Amino acid sequence: MGNFEFFKPESLEEALRLASQFSNRVRFAAGCTNLLPDIHSGKLQDCVFVDISDLKELKGIKKENGTISLGACTTISELYQSDLLKNEAPILYQAAFYFADPVVRNRATLGGNLAYASPASDMSVPLMVLDAVVFSRSIERGAREIPLSDFFLAPGKNALFSSEIILEIRFPIPSGFRFFYSKLGKRNAMAISIASLGMGLKVGEVIEDARIALGALAPTPLRASRTEGFLTGKPPVAEVFQESSEILLSEINPISDIRGSREYRLEATKALFLRGFSQILSNRGGKDE
Repeated sequence: MGNFEFFKPESLEEALRLASQFSNRVRFAAGCTNLLPDIHSGKLQDCVFVDISDLKELKGIKKENGTISLGACTTISELYQSDLLKNEAPILYQAAFYFADPVVRNRATLGGNLAYASPASDMSVPLMVLDAVVFSRSIERGAREIPLSDFFLAPGKNALFSSEIILEIRFPIPSGFRFFYSKLGKRNAMAISIASLGMGLKVGEVIEDARIALGALAPTPLRASRTEGFLTGKPPVAEVFQESSEILLSEINPISDIRGSREYRLEATKALFLRGFSQILSNRGGKDE
């Protein structure tokens, strides 16, 4: 076993002081669904664990002034059980439903899923579609706002400084969008994504706004900005969708691994993308999703 220390602060201020004191050695612990496997595998050897799981300042789902805020220590189960998210942000609600299994959903936290910075992070894709922003804080740098599209730097690396804590994730309540989300894995429960795709479209006579995010298809989760730009202002017709699908494939860089080959991921992404358009357009006359 490695050299570990453990602290359980009673307030956010105490947690911030501990983070500042131990700096590069600190690891924040909440659900521990990623930390424990890393300890057992030997990936973590010399750490100071600061348990933030019971800090009330980091919990909860709130709606205020046209914005939804999600505490960093809110569990994935709490996201799935939220009627507010089901009604106002169904793409996030749906992604929470497909996240791992009930046991893991009850432990895993939203902030932890994002901070781990896996290329296949399930929560990053719907939150990017929702234009989410990470709100963080440290003693050294104070409060910061980091757009989620800028948060992921490399596999396992995010934009946080070592003593910085994610406080909450916020996004504006979407209006007029229709959403699609799909996660492709080898099995439903506990599957790490082979590919995941989220899409939000605002469609009238033309595509007025387009948001597209992808996971497990590049070194980090990403927004398909070139595809979004191409689609905006275009008519929602088959030729446009086909052309935009080729642009989308140029924005990703999937690898081959034990879960699927690069070629399979490329074909699967195109199929998910076109399916998303079909589903969104087929529901244009109904209630917003």
